[in-house]
Amino acid sequence: MSFAAMLVHVDEAEGTSARLTQAVALAEGFHAALIGLLSVDANESAWVYRHADGRRERQVPERSVAEACEQARHSFDTATETATFPVDWRVGEGAPEEAMLCEGRLADLLIVGQPRAIREDSGMMFRAQRRFVASVILGAGRPVLVLPRDARVSTNGTRVVVGWNGSRESARALHDALPWLTRAESVDVVQVLQARRHQRFEASPGSYAVAWLSRHGIHAALTELVAEASADVGALLLDFAHRRGADLIVCGAYGQGRLREDILGGVTDTLLRHTQVATLLAH
Repeated sequence: MSFAAMLVHVDEAEGTSARLTQAVALAEGFHAALIGLLSVDANESAWVYRHADGRRERQVPERSVAEACEQARHSFDTATETATFPVDWRVGEGAPEEAMLCEGRLADLLIVGQPRAIREDSGMMFRAQRRFVASVILGAGRPVLVLPRDARVSTNGTRVVVGWNGSRESARALHDALPWLTRAESVDVVQVLQARRHQRFEASPGSYAVAWLSRHGIHAALTELVAEASADVGALLLDFAHRRGADLIVCGAYGQGRLREDILGGVTDTLLRHTQVATLLAH
């Protein structure tokens, strides 16, 4: 199992250049085609993010759609000019999340940037970008790789930490990460056991995940972390990944939503906000 096609979201966030560089390295490493996607709403300037209450938030000062498209295409062409793999460029219609859902459902991996606030005095842009990423994760039906803001991170996936809680989402993420796991130098499966939490009998224990990986020829170590019921599981997972020197975190994504008014689960939200490691999320 491998990735045959990857789709990377292109916008004008500060980390877009680094995101494209990392996407190119990933496509080259997996011998996959790379598709760059810009979303343009015919009724808006490029990169208008929608809030849950219907408000719009522009990522950059308003300018012509044609100019925005030209700059985005130039960035993508520059990043892929020496590519030895197939590349494609697409301009999707509608809001960014709508374009990603439409174009991304037949890609093997979607690549997006970690949400960040453009203005230090306002969290509005962070919330809008977070909602975009949440919509893609919960709606695409494809694994989503969130690349952190730090351009220096590695996306090799040689040291992988898998967050496991025995759920459907955990199993989905574990399966979707196989292209990395089969070539990783080390794989740690981490299960957080919270005191006084109601036991879900349908949840598969971490030992089952390790056994499943073994059947795929992957040696994994199981770590069970005991914590209070009120513990921040996402923070525990990030701390473990840091101590292990991980360059990829794999985790199921949880949330509920109505008409894309998505509410992410606590672990997923913590990872989106604070990860400094490339993070693969699957729903």
